[in-house]
Amino acid sequence: MTAEALLAGLPIWRGTPKLTPVEEGRTNRNFVIHDGDTSYFGRIGVDLPHHGISRANERLCSELAAQAGVAPEVCFASDGILITRFIVGETLRPATMHNPEVLRGAAQLLRRLHARPTRSSALIRRCGVAMALAYLREIPDDDLPIPRARLVERLGVPTARGDRLVHCDIIPENLIRSPAGLYLIDWEYGGVGIPEVDLASIVANADLDQAEAALFLAAYGPCDTFLVERQRVALVVREALWCLTQMRHTGPTGDLVSYTQTCFERMTKEFS
Repeated sequence: MTAEALLAGLPIWRGTPKLTPVEEGRTNRNFVIHDGDTSYFGRIGVDLPHHGISRANERLCSELAAQAGVAPEVCFASDGILITRFIVGETLRPATMHNPEVLRGAAQLLRRLHARPTRSSALIRRCGVAMALAYLREIPDDDLPIPRARLVERLGVPTARGDRLVHCDIIPENLIRSPAGLYLIDWEYGGVGIPEVDLASIVANADLDQAEAALFLAAYGPCDTFLVERQRVALVVREALWCLTQMRHTGPTGDLVSYTQTCFERMTKEFS
């Protein structure tokens, strides 16, 4: 059965849904779904152990984030299918992240996300260092643009503690700016960890300069800047290694070639 047929056959629709494919999405299929006068966002995917992706974990993170008011409402979830309310707004891009108001808004969003400990014991523990090291174990030396020893030395030891819900993959495209404020979508890599992993995710993936990073962290409030920097380096490495791993499993599909080049340039600059 096709992804379209699976989604159209769900028992939640009032009428015959209209599905429009969304091109973005490197590890799943995405659709905008119109059911009468109500719009939804649908995604369908499978567990991907090579990326540490569990759809059950993604569902739980999405539900907890929605309860915290930082993600869209989950309307249906089962067997790798996730249906959420469609957020009308602007999908952010790398250039948008250098706007001071956007950075302040992102800081406020993360303060709400991290406001309370998560009590779920089912969440995957997330740490940028651990994720980078996991990828590194599976990639041959000849494929690495930086010698393995240098990467391992710079990454250091994973951070085992942390009790907050974290997203751990805040690329600009995972932020939507709506009239009600910012929303954070795509919880494939979410889990439990330290708040600094999300702060570092924005600093790294938005290529913030020193002044922009300082503004963003000041707007967020108290945090461990040493841990932010450690996680930032780890996430730069992790994103480049993610690209290598994805290329091995899918080949050069979609925008993966250009995205890999961007991530390699970022990592090369970090280690130059």
